[in-house]
Amino acid sequence: MAYPYCPGLRKLAIEIAESKGLTIHKRGTVVVIQGPRFSTKAESRWFSSMGWEVVSMTQYPEAALARELGLCYVNISLITDYDAGLEGRDDIKPVTSDEVLRVFKENTDRVKDLILAMVTRLDTEFRCTCGGNGQ
Repeated sequence: MAYPYCPGLRKLAIEIAESKGLTIHKRGTVVVIQGPRFSTKAESRWFSSMGWEVVSMTQYPEAALARELGLCYVNISLITDYDAGLEGRDDIKPVTSDEVLRVFKENTDRVKDLILAMVTRLDTEFRCTCGGNGQ
C-alpha cells in the first residue's frame, strides 16, 4: 500500500484533464475519515497541519482492495469545499451538505467526460507495476 495509485493511470488522467482545460492538482495527500460526517474545526486544523490536502470518505477500502488484487487504480477527487472552513477567513464557512451537492452537480459532467476519455484511451496492452506484470 506504499503506492496505492497506478502511475500510468494517473499520468493519463492528468494528460486528459489538461487537454480539456480542467482545473487540476497533479499531486496531493488524502486523509480518509469515517463518514458520513463532516469534520470538526479541530480535526480540520489537524488534517491541514499534517499536510493532508484532501479529506475523503471514499478512498478506503477501494484503494487497498484494488492493490491487493493487482488492479490498476487511480483516484480522481472532485473537491467540493474547504472542510470546516478556513481560520481567519469569514468568506469561507464550514461545509454544508447542500453546498457539497451543489458543487458536485456543477462538476459531475466534467468528471464523467474525463473518465470516459480515459476509458477510450486505455490500451489493452497497458503495462505498469500494479498488475504484477513486471513492468
